[in-house]
Amino acid sequence: MDDKRSQIKKYFKPFPKWGVVLGVIGLLSLMAGTPGVILGLVLIGIGGWAIFNWSQKPSDQQLDAWIEEDLKGLNAKALNKGGTDASELVGEAVVVTGPRLRQLGGADLFFKKGKDNVIRFTPIDVSIMNFTPGQLVSYQCALDLTTGNPLNEGTGEYFYKDVVSVSTEAQSLTMDAASALGKTFMSGPLKGLAKAGKLQFDAAETFVLRTAGGKFEVMLSDPALIKGMGGGQIPTTRAEKAIQTVRKMVRERKSV
Repeated sequence: MDDKRSQIKKYFKPFPKWGVVLGVIGLLSLMAGTPGVILGLVLIGIGGWAIFNWSQKPSDQQLDAWIEEDLKGLNAKALNKGGTDASELVGEAVVVTGPRLRQLGGADLFFKKGKDNVIRFTPIDVSIMNFTPGQLVSYQCALDLTTGNPLNEGTGEYFYKDVVSVSTEAQSLTMDAASALGKTFMSGPLKGLAKAGKLQFDAAETFVLRTAGGKFEVMLSDPALIKGMGGGQIPTTRAEKAIQTVRKMVRERKSV
């Protein structure tokens, strides 16, 4: 049995069309008669093994379980990076996730629509928010599922009294295509989204936390991105839960 990371890579691996091609060539070789029998059997065997091996990938449910495992494993890192001790917390941490389309930290972008119509991808843009008596402490990273490594980490601190709003908004976002996704983007299935070297999202659903001094945001989904990924849906339930929790915490702490 392959280890977890190898299995995750296999989950995102596309169907090996070349295996079908080899099988067809092998079948034609068999039909040609005695001289091509051995070659035909070898080609059919290689092609068949490639298809069989691809079929032994993890289920959608197994990948979801591994994602939850990795996200849970980031909790301690979020506290450490934010200089926060667990004893200081006054509430349960919340997590917001979305597709990571820039500052990938060298990670390759992979995505796949599952049998449940849900699009899963790596790396994942992760924001973890912890609550202390006086402020919200955030941790952000690009979580590469194929290695388990959190890349391009960052932290922020937001005093409750300075929080203006927390919500999801439809935003227009523009990114440089090459720097956002590099070779994977420019030669992969998402290349059709690039126009004049730019990625343009006109209705990007975005998690936004605004404060008196600035904001931080996480792109959750976008119709053009979903279409480029072959259709499906990107759930935003984590963001919805985070909004409710942050609003509740801000109200409570501002009244203290």
